[in-house]
Amino acid sequence: MKKLDKLILAIDSDNFNDIQNLINELCPPIKIVKIGPISFLNNYQKIIEFINEKNISIMFDFKFFDIPNTMSSSINFMFFNNIKIFTIHALSGEKAITEVKKNLVSKEQELEQKSPKMFAVTVLTSFDQNDLDSLNFKGDISDNVLNLAEKSIKSGVDGLVCSGDEIGLIRKNFGHDVEILVPGVRFNTQLNDQSRVISPREAIDLGANYIVLGRTVTDSPDMKKQLDDIIKTLD
Repeated sequence: MKKLDKLILAIDSDNFNDIQNLINELCPPIKIVKIGPISFLNNYQKIIEFINEKNISIMFDFKFFDIPNTMSSSINFMFFNNIKIFTIHALSGEKAITEVKKNLVSKEQELEQKSPKMFAVTVLTSFDQNDLDSLNFKGDISDNVLNLAEKSIKSGVDGLVCSGDEIGLIRKNFGHDVEILVPGVRFNTQLNDQSRVISPREAIDLGANYIVLGRTVTDSPDMKKQLDDIIKTLD
């Protein structure tokens, strides 16, 4: 995988003009953008049309977490809107994930079109141990990540979303049979909304297939230079 194919730009604005400016400024070289509730719900039709016009792919980050039938019935959208990756929450369980995978395969065969990749979120990067303890989870963050990762992989996910702290852990336990996507990537910034963060180069060196760049780029006074500086570190 080429280094530029590993980069995903997080679009976290609800203002469509700002979204257009970000994409026009940074895509290319970035080829995939992440859209979630903030950007999508306020601009659901315009944002999809604009991204498709730009011929870039989408990571649809809604972290689906529902009963199996509801999740499985939601996948048609993924096939018709240039979505490369979508996320579900690993806590939705093996039954739901297996059902979604079965429907993805069926739809792929029906349409003769490659299905989007399904990535499971293990433990949110905003969580620390205190957060898990407050929810009465047993074990530490690593224990829970491994447990959720194992169940998700067995159920058919293509990849896992995890913090940089868990890349080595996942590679050690599951090898390269699963792809890894890492949010919470920071470059020369003091942003602290994530509890478990890592630099772009560190994430790639540890084995991440994709890294998400958000405010570490978009809050920079010179976004293009910031992105160029990040890309240079990946050489």
